Amino acid sequence: MKKLLFAATLAVSSLTFANTTTGNKEIKEEVKQEQKSTNKELTKEQKEKLAMFFRWWSVSYGNACGTTNTVYFQSDNPDGSAGFIDELAYAVNSSYYTC
Repeated sequence: MKKLLFAATLAVSSLTFANTTTGNKEIKEEVKQEQKSTNKELTKEQKEKLAMFFRWWSVSYGNACGTTNTVYFQSDNPDGSAGFIDELAYAVNSSYYTC
């Protein structure tokens, strides 16, 4: 009796977990279409605002080994201000001995 119950349970469970690959494909296609529609180009005004938000500067200098290093650093301070000079000094000092 236990074997018959086990076989019936196994048969029912295998039928309930049927292969539904077509449904999964449709769902994946919907997700891909949604992802494609969310990518948008930035307007010229948005690009300018983004560039103003992230101000990157570069400096080239001779390092301890005699070669030239170019370091990029970010600073929101105006050029020549005390905050800008501190960030510039940190960028140079932190990579001076990198050869």
